[in-house]
Amino acid sequence: MKFSAFQYQIKNHQFLLKITLILVIFPLINSGNSSKAIAQIIPDQTLPQNTLVTPDGNIIKIEGGTETGINLFHSFQEFSIPEGSAAFFNNSVTIQNIISRVTGSNISNIQGLIQANGTANLFLINPNGILFGPNAQLNIGGSFTASTANSIIFDNGSEFSTTNPQAPPLLTVNVPIGLQLGNQPGSITNQSQGLGIGIDGNSANTGLQVQPGQNISLIGSDVILNQGNLTAFGGKIELAALRNGTWSLQPSAYGFTSPDFQLGSIRLFRQSQIDASGAGGGLITLQGGEVSLTDGSRIVSNTLDSLNGGGIQIEAEQFQLDNRAFISSSTIATGNAGNISINAKNSIDLVGTQPLVFLEQLVSEEFNPQSLADGIFSLSLGTGTAGTVTLDTAQLQIMNGAGILTSTLGSGSGGNVTVLASRFADIAQGSIIITGTVGTGNAGDINIFTPQLRLLKDSHIITSPGLSGAGKGGDLNLNADIVEIRGVSVGVVVPTGLFTATLGTGSAGDLTVNARQLTVAEGAQVSASAAGAGKGGNLTVNADLVELRGVSEDGRFLSGLLTSSSLLTVEGEKGTAPAGDLTVNTQRLVVQDGAQISAATGGEGSAGNLTLNASESIDVIGFATNVDQSVESVSFGTVGDGIVPSAIESNTSGAGNAGDLRINTGRLTVLQGAEIGVRGTNDGAAGNLEIQANQVLLDHEGTLSAATVAGTGGNIRVTAQSVELRRGSQITTNAGNADGGNITLGTSNLVALENSDITANAEAGKGGQVIINAQGVFGTQFREFETSQSDITATSDLGAEFSGAVEISSPEVDPSAGLVELPTNLVDPTTLIAARCSGDQGNQFVITGRGGLPPSPNDALTSEPTVMNWINLVDSVETLHATSLRGAGASLRGAGAPLRSMANPQIREAQGWVVRADGAIELVTNPPQGTPQPTGVLPPQCSTL
Repeated sequence: MKFSAFQYQIKNHQFLLKITLILVIFPLINSGNSSKAIAQIIPDQTLPQNTLVTPDGNIIKIEGGTETGINLFHSFQEFSIPEGSAAFFNNSVTIQNIISRVTGSNISNIQGLIQANGTANLFLINPNGILFGPNAQLNIGGSFTASTANSIIFDNGSEFSTTNPQAPPLLTVNVPIGLQLGNQPGSITNQSQGLGIGIDGNSANTGLQVQPGQNISLIGSDVILNQGNLTAFGGKIELAALRNGTWSLQPSAYGFTSPDFQLGSIRLFRQSQIDASGAGGGLITLQGGEVSLTDGSRIVSNTLDSLNGGGIQIEAEQFQLDNRAFISSSTIATGNAGNISINAKNSIDLVGTQPLVFLEQLVSEEFNPQSLADGIFSLSLGTGTAGTVTLDTAQLQIMNGAGILTSTLGSGSGGNVTVLASRFADIAQGSIIITGTVGTGNAGDINIFTPQLRLLKDSHIITSPGLSGAGKGGDLNLNADIVEIRGVSVGVVVPTGLFTATLGTGSAGDLTVNARQLTVAEGAQVSASAAGAGKGGNLTVNADLVELRGVSEDGRFLSGLLTSSSLLTVEGEKGTAPAGDLTVNTQRLVVQDGAQISAATGGEGSAGNLTLNASESIDVIGFATNVDQSVESVSFGTVGDGIVPSAIESNTSGAGNAGDLRINTGRLTVLQGAEIGVRGTNDGAAGNLEIQANQVLLDHEGTLSAATVAGTGGNIRVTAQSVELRRGSQITTNAGNADGGNITLGTSNLVALENSDITANAEAGKGGQVIINAQGVFGTQFREFETSQSDITATSDLGAEFSGAVEISSPEVDPSAGLVELPTNLVDPTTLIAARCSGDQGNQFVITGRGGLPPSPNDALTSEPTVMNWINLVDSVETLHATSLRGAGASLRGAGAPLRSMANPQIREAQGWVVRADGAIELVTNPPQGTPQPTGVLPPQCSTL
């Protein structure tokens, strides 16, 4: 990144400690103007020793007053300074505090210079209001406080009041501790663009400026900066908008101290500026009801030397930043930058002017830290650490290209970002939150806590080491109830999403999403990746429901959860570091319309392991048809025909090995061309696919696969109560130039119908093994080659001697015998019943049994199994039990083996049966003599009409 423009040209390394005040030379004014000046600074007669005002050309001398220890008290009926004039407090250099009040009814209109001797602090209170004009300036050695308070409070309980000046004041030697504002205090407006010493030591429009290390405080009902500047290098600047309350002036307790206060507004517009930068950046505080920055206005407190910065603190009910305004607390030296904290009870709105501008500048390496706009920044350009940015509010909106950046460009660490939004956080229209590093320093972490996060339309949350970064990327932790990530515009270079990535030698951080519901759609992505020598981070999602849907509008990006190593090519070299692991813990997972979950590698580094735990279900459904054919898909290499299936895959397209894919769920469904698998499309070995589920259903060309081109073939192991393949679905471990992987299925029932295959074939290697342990195998059988039926094959194109083995353990039954096809044409019962019968009996058609349709006479008999005793009359009597179809074990290998019974005694053919006294039926060779009875029901005698 280019940041040389941000390096200040400092003439003297210790210039901040040696700044002298600008000598302002005022032109002579005529006697008429002199009379006007005298009339605008008018003392009252309320002090024990009253204030004396003496005009001296363009200088208005203010002397006298009541001196009490280190404090000097002045009281005025009017206090305004015309343009080109100066009010000079001619105090003793031993005075530490000049405390001035206005008891009249007019505002103070300050258009000129306020000057004092020595290092005295100056307080000016006027409850009617105070205006600092464009040429207003300060030339004092201490701090400056301007307020529209009614009185100044001291620690002994006394007050120096503007509304009750006739009461004998209890003037004290103590330092003021607070300001009391009445019911309707006036506002303070600053328009000052007065000349002063800039941060680079040159003349600049610093506005109201105090000496380095000193403070400026403006406290009124409203505080407005209208093209006005405030400057206190290395000092403190505080603005407070307060009505009917008490404001503390104590350093340990700045802020509102009364419980019944009301807040006003603080507004910065027309390129107004508050600057407390210095050897150690100063502290800037703003407290009000509505706080806003617009029109290129800025609040800056940068660290330029070895001291640590004080930071920027904003307390408000509503905060808004828009139209190229920005806040910065950065460091370019060894000192740490100060933190930025914005606490807005109701809302924070950051609105930019140019969507995607930050991302484009960062990708093109043209980001210039000297030309900041539209955001909040805490950067490190030296060895110091960037500050932490904390946003605490009910509603957060970051819109239209606004950004939060806490990156490091040097050896110092980047800052953390923490978002606390009690109602929701919306980041949209090309906006960004980013912590990163392009140097040796580590990037900061991003932590977001909110009930609802919506990351929309080209917006990003990123923590990443850059191309030349050796530092580690930060972690990204998202904690929300509902997370929605969607929308990618045509032509963008990075999809909408959450990212931890590394492009250099530093490792990427981990990415964790904790939510009740996560939706990633329309080409958006959640990704932890590595594209250099640095290791990719781990991606973990914990949610009740995870939904991944679709691709981007132009088909360039697939929605999904991704971990990867070297999917990008950096300076012609692919990465060597491994990718992180990807883990999803959920109740329900849905992947559809071309979306993907992928753990992949494209270089020498290995892919991470992919683990999915879904207590209820996993549904992988369908495909996308508008995928850009020139785009390299995460899991499938170059898309050839614009169609890409929904997929869950562990993948390698380089020399690195793919990771293992493990799925644990109640119900796994793969439909309509979708795929779950492990894949190797180059030299790397494919991983293993392991599935544990109650039910597995593959339908309409759903696929479980472990494919490899040249590396070692992957294996598939499925353990489930039932496995069903329908309508062209597949379980396959086919290989190219390598041996086929093995398939192991353990299930109660395996059903494969309608040309659904289980294959472990190889083209230039050995076929794999297919091992099936099932109680029932229906609709498929072993073949030496694939047919249009449902097949189990383990072949090799090299010949039969290279074919694999198929081993099936199931009951000794013909699986097809248990499948009865119901007739499609129902029998008309009227054709089987006589039209009219004799007697009083009517026609009847009776079916008895347990219900349902019986098989036709042409079907095989399939009765419920019955256990009966055989009586053997041979000398050695043995009792055998007829077994149910499911009870006998069987072994079937290869093309099949003859069925074998468990015993082979000599059995005589039964000639009849008897019913014993206990109701049991007994087959006998010599049945007793009786009258034969026909089977079935005899029809009644019918008469001919």
